[in-house]
Amino acid sequence: MRAWLRRWCWPIGKLLLALAIVLAVGRRFYLDLQNLDTENLSLRPGWLALSAILYVLALGFSAWFWYRLMVVFGAKPGGLGVVRAYYIGHLGKYVPGKAWSVLLRSALILPYGVRLGVAAITGFYEVLTTMAAGALLAAAIFLFQPPEVPGLSWNPVFTGLLLLVLLGLPLLPGVFNRLISRLAARFQRVESFRLPPLRHATLASGLLATSCGWILLGVSLWAMLQAVLPDPPDLNVSHLAHLIASLGLAYVAGFLAIVVPGGIGVREIFLLELLGQHGSNEAIYAMAILILRLVWTATELIVAAIVYWFPRPLAKTPPTREEIEN
Repeated sequence: MRAWLRRWCWPIGKLLLALAIVLAVGRRFYLDLQNLDTENLSLRPGWLALSAILYVLALGFSAWFWYRLMVVFGAKPGGLGVVRAYYIGHLGKYVPGKAWSVLLRSALILPYGVRLGVAAITGFYEVLTTMAAGALLAAAIFLFQPPEVPGLSWNPVFTGLLLLVLLGLPLLPGVFNRLISRLAARFQRVESFRLPPLRHATLASGLLATSCGWILLGVSLWAMLQAVLPDPPDLNVSHLAHLIASLGLAYVAGFLAIVVPGGIGVREIFLLELLGQHGSNEAIYAMAILILRLVWTATELIVAAIVYWFPRPLAKTPPTREEIEN
């Protein structure tokens, strides 16, 4: 009986919690959308397409950093293989449990000569770096440009800093090198492989690259507002910074909600609050945020279907320890 409880209570509890979160958020959006004037609602397809394209390009910065990490750790994957594994593996985030995305892309990159341990560890580090960059940008922007959220006494900058600590601490080379030394030991018994230590320059390049990705995501969100809002805002530095910070904080919060696949609902409710559009504009912003999720998800599916047909090598033996050391 106790074994059954240990095996099933936690998965069932996660499922119920995830359903409760989604239902609560769904109810909030349902109430908001009841006030939507659908007669004057019109979508602009060109802006929708631009939002989708910018989303794909933004993810490319994280894919590049994953490639760089694998090269630092001695692997030599081809660019097409990295693109194929990354964009298909990105769909794994919609499966309960945040590790599926990394596991899926690790399995997909194996035919390109990358060892499982290297693929998994570098994938894990890339995800944390991307999320830490989003939290860092959000905290920095909200420090100088705090959002106007009615009824919120807790400044979002503190939330950004808290998320940055949670995600950034494992990224520090001194901490991460100790973590991977233990994690890699399991792979080393099977693969006879030794990972080199990670350096601060690698972390800095990753934060810079993924920050560029967050900027493009902010522009993608702005393009979505152009597609949906009847009177969309202009693109200026202040408004773009607000969009980047709001999206970064919402995305990272959704990522840390481990029981909710893809952060569904968590990201949307954070965005709705942080965009600061309440009252008569809240319904149209709720619609824009929901369409953003639909467009980005559809884009992921389309891109994954395209890159799936990228050429795959018949066989490629991963490098030996002697080859890496030489």
